[in-house]
Amino acid sequence: MSQKLSFEGLEVRPNLEDRGRKKKHAGPLDAKTKELHKKKRKDLNKRMKRYSRGEKMKTKPIEDKRLKHTMKRNEKEIHQASESAVRAEILLTEDAGYLEAEGMERTWRFKQKDIAKEVDVRTKDKIFNLDMKFGPYFMDFTREGRYVLLGGKKGHLSVFEWKKFNLQTEFHVQETIRDVSLLHNHTMFAVAQKKYVYIYDNSGIELHCLRHHTDINRLEFLPYHFLLASIGKTGYLKYQDTSTGTIISQHRTKLGDCGVMVQNPRNAVLCLGHRNGTVTMWSPSMSDPLVKMLCHRAPLTSAAVSQDGVHMVTAGLDGRVKIWDLRTYKELYNYYTVRPAAAISISQQGQLALGFGSHVNVWKEAFVKKQKDPYVVHEMPGHTVQRLQFCPYEDVLGISSSKGYSSIVIPGAGEANFDTFAANPFATKKQARETLVNQLLEKIPADMISIDSDLVGKIDDAPRAVQFAEKVEEQKEREKEQRRNKKRKKESKGKKL
Repeated sequence: MSQKLSFEGLEVRPNLEDRGRKKKHAGPLDAKTKELHKKKRKDLNKRMKRYSRGEKMKTKPIEDKRLKHTMKRNEKEIHQASESAVRAEILLTEDAGYLEAEGMERTWRFKQKDIAKEVDVRTKDKIFNLDMKFGPYFMDFTREGRYVLLGGKKGHLSVFEWKKFNLQTEFHVQETIRDVSLLHNHTMFAVAQKKYVYIYDNSGIELHCLRHHTDINRLEFLPYHFLLASIGKTGYLKYQDTSTGTIISQHRTKLGDCGVMVQNPRNAVLCLGHRNGTVTMWSPSMSDPLVKMLCHRAPLTSAAVSQDGVHMVTAGLDGRVKIWDLRTYKELYNYYTVRPAAAISISQQGQLALGFGSHVNVWKEAFVKKQKDPYVVHEMPGHTVQRLQFCPYEDVLGISSSKGYSSIVIPGAGEANFDTFAANPFATKKQARETLVNQLLEKIPADMISIDSDLVGKIDDAPRAVQFAEKVEEQKEREKEQRRNKKRKKESKGKKL
């Protein structure tokens, strides 16, 4: 006789011996039981919204019976997947931590030495400082948070497993470094040097020199599309496929030198911050910006987008830090900093970190309401904060400064329950190889990057004549842009003597 584990709200499957027997109909449910079932279903539907994949597809206007049946079946499968995910939440036993103050105390008064006294030994080891003389330093974490890449402006590069202090590689390129970015894992990373972008492996061997990327200020890697994006002094945004080595597209922003670039984790759209105070959003398939927002009255210094892609935080030389709702493109909250914020980072749990001068402030629930006091305050006398980044799946904030690298503990910053199919912090060498192969097989085409993340799967209701006219117009624009780029390339070469 087989037994099944049942959760709250799940029906227990009947035993094999009971099959074929005549079912006894239960009596009518009383009003109290009906109300309880109704309340449970309402709560279940509310929790299912977190796992929904956009609005439900309207199948009524579809005339093709086969397509209509397929769309209905897909919607049913999506609903069942969301319901199963909600009911499986009981298996997620880990919970995010937090700092709690008693009485007149405030959490921002707690220093790292006070936190270190109360936590376990492993967490205590995550608080450390590395003093290095080739700063200011740039940094980047791997997707699973195991390795960190450090690059000093004076040419120093190092990759190490920061939890075990296991150094993977360390060398000096004897050239100015402007930015660094890890690629699909810790075995390959890109470095924007004085003139070109170079790709190295974890042994320090130079693999490629990307001569099409010149005078680069910022690098960004799109993991699901295997695209390396760059922006620099020339104002050209370039996408290069790291799996094939081909340049997918390059766009002229027409806004000059750019030093701020972040990606939206939800839809892989790149957000560029310009010197005229605007933020433009780009995708590889469009030669013009998808969205253009006037965010500040001064040049932008930093920007960040939340993990759910709903909120964007920008900072400018006017000393303002603004929080924007990307669904309506409206300003939600406005903060003032003593000095312009040079670095911004948002954790997986929605905590906001700001770095300005020698100060680092972390704000909790900054997207819910305007906060009066910060959550954690960290001082670094004699240092100037260059970059901030929360370590994935850890309550750790990495700080790269003018004199090295620091790691501090921020309780409740990381996701407590990680998905090993997305990123596995405990992956073995064999699992890492298999993950890389799966990622290459599941690579998303660059044409699917859109401002609307729910666009894929929708049906275009426009008539065929309109759709054909739109395609012809897009083809003409693409050819026009190619001719324009070809002409600029010839002009840049100069006349032959």
